[in-house]
Amino acid sequence: MDKKLYLVAELDENTQKTIKELEQVIIENGFVGQQTKGIPYHITLCSYFLDQENYLKDILERIKNDFKEIPITFSSLGLFGLKVLFLNPNVNKELAEMYNHVKGKSLQKDEDLSAHTTLLIDEPENIMEILPKITEKIKKITGKIKYVSLYEFFPERRIKRIELDG
Repeated sequence: MDKKLYLVAELDENTQKTIKELEQVIIENGFVGQQTKGIPYHITLCSYFLDQENYLKDILERIKNDFKEIPITFSSLGLFGLKVLFLNPNVNKELAEMYNHVKGKSLQKDEDLSAHTTLLIDEPENIMEILPKITEKIKKITGKIKYVSLYEFFPERRIKRIELDG
């Protein structure tokens, strides 16, 4: 897999904690998955080529100046095929504006925002087994996008993180 850079909108600490409780249900049921571990729960905004790192650092500074914390609500689960289980955020004007702000030189500039926060990437039979257990635990999650970070994947490396003002 080719390495790429990603701008991600990270959730505040309280929302991280709430989503971790859902992750714990997955772990307690014996599933590990193939999702990236060890990074904060987030919504991926866009992907970029490696040679755009300095450009993206500048974009982060502009985001810090142009955007405040973004309220976010998750009220349902979603699936990409039967291999990816995710929390489905309600896309609001502020998140859409941030996405439009960063997609200019993105590899995804011809795509729409598919906002999601991944819970589990696994085989379809495992997704189907854990789905009812997560569904019974899901509740409306209200939080904030508090940070925007620049990552390189894989292996993951956080290059820069900015905190949005409240």
